[in-house]
Amino acid sequence: MTYEEALAFLNAPKYSETRPGLGPVTELMHRLGDPQDQLKFVHITGTNGKGSTSSFIERALREAGYKTGLYTSPYIERFNERIRICGEDIPDQDLADITEKVKEASLSMLANGMKEPTVFEMVTAVAFIYFARNNCDIVVLEVGMGGRLDATNIIKESEVSVITGIAMDHMEFLGDSISSIAFEKAGIIKENGITVTCPQDGAAMAVIEKTCREKNSRLVLADTSSIKLLSRDLEGQDYCFGGAEIRIGKLGSYQLANSALAYTALQQMRDRWPGLTEEAILRGLKNAKWPGRLELMRKDPVFLIDGAHNPDGVSALVRSLKEMFPGERFLFVTGVLKDKDYSSMIEMTLPLGEKYYTVTPDSPRALRSEDLREYLKSVGAEAEAFDSIEEAGEKAWSQRDYKTVAFGSLYYIGNLRTVLKKHL
Repeated sequence: MTYEEALAFLNAPKYSETRPGLGPVTELMHRLGDPQDQLKFVHITGTNGKGSTSSFIERALREAGYKTGLYTSPYIERFNERIRICGEDIPDQDLADITEKVKEASLSMLANGMKEPTVFEMVTAVAFIYFARNNCDIVVLEVGMGGRLDATNIIKESEVSVITGIAMDHMEFLGDSISSIAFEKAGIIKENGITVTCPQDGAAMAVIEKTCREKNSRLVLADTSSIKLLSRDLEGQDYCFGGAEIRIGKLGSYQLANSALAYTALQQMRDRWPGLTEEAILRGLKNAKWPGRLELMRKDPVFLIDGAHNPDGVSALVRSLKEMFPGERFLFVTGVLKDKDYSSMIEMTLPLGEKYYTVTPDSPRALRSEDLREYLKSVGAEAEAFDSIEEAGEKAWSQRDYKTVAFGSLYYIGNLRTVLKKHL
C-alpha cells in the first residue's frame, strides 16, 4: 500500500460515519494484538482547548527526556500531523504500512459478519500500533468526540485524565444539556486514577465530582481564577499561577487557562515520572507550539488565524482580541459549517468587524461562502464572498489597512495557512 492509497482508504466515504461505541474498535484492536495495552497515557477530553492542552503536556514530557507520542484531531495542513512522536509526524511509509495491517483486520471483521470500523477507529488503531512499535514512554491521547464511547477510551488506565472546559457542541451525539455532555466526557475517568479539570459550569462540575466519587478517582482542580497576568505581547505571555512564574509562547487569554490546566496535570505526574522537574515543565510550557490557534502569521499589519468553530471558542477569541487590541476593528476571514451555531458565532464578532471575507470550508457540511455573505449582509455587516480559500487569503494578505483575523472552522484554516506560508 502506498501513502496515497492509505489516505484514499481512510478517507473513503463508507468509513466516514460518526458512530460512538467501543464494540468495533475493541474487536479491531484485539485482532491487531492490543498494542494500546503496552502503552501509558495522558487522556484528554473537553469541548475547547483539548489540542492546546495536549501540546503543552506533550512538550513538557519531551523536555523531561521522555519519548512522547501525541494523537490529536483534526489535522491542520497534513493528515500525518495527527500522529506524532517527539514532535515529528508519522512518516508516509509507516502510515501506509500500518494502514495496510489495519485494513486487513477491518476486512476480516467484515468477512465474519461484523461491522467495519469507522475512519476514526482505524486511525486510532494506526496510532496505537505506531506508538507501540516505537516504544513510546508515554502517549498524550486526545479524545475525538465525547469520551465515554470514543475509540480512544479503549485504554484501560491513564496516568491522569484531563478535562478541559465543557460547553455545548456535538449535541446530536452527546446530548442537549451541559450535564449530558459532561457525563459523556467524564467517561474517560478511570478507576482509582487521577482526574484534573478546570472550573466548570455547576452542572458539569457536579457530574465530574459524582463520577470521581463512583470511580474513586482523585479530583484535582486547576484554579484558573487565580491566574495573574504579568505581561503580554505578540511574542507570548507571562503569568503567575500556583506559586510559579510561567511563560508561554501562545497568544490568547484562553491559553493561560489551557497551560495552567496542563501545569496542574503535570504536577500530579511528578512522583511517578521523575524527569518531570519544575524546570522541564516550565520549558515545555514555554516551547509548546500549536498551529492554527490564534497563530500570528504576520506582525505588521497583524494577521492571525484561529480554529475557533463553535460559540464557546469564538467567545474566547473575541475576548482575546479585545484584550490584545483594545478598541480596534478587524477584517475577518471566515468560513463555517452549516450544522454549527454560526449565527451566534458571527454575532459575537460584529462589534469588532470592519468587513468580512467569506469562504467555503472543504467539507460536505460547509455553508457556501455566498450564503454566509448574505447572512452577514442581513445583520448589517459588509461582506464579500470568494470562490476559493486561496483567492480570499491572497486578497486578505494584500490588505495593509487592517488587522486581519481568520476563524470559523478548522476545515479551512489549514488550507489558508498553506496559502499564507508562501509569503513567509
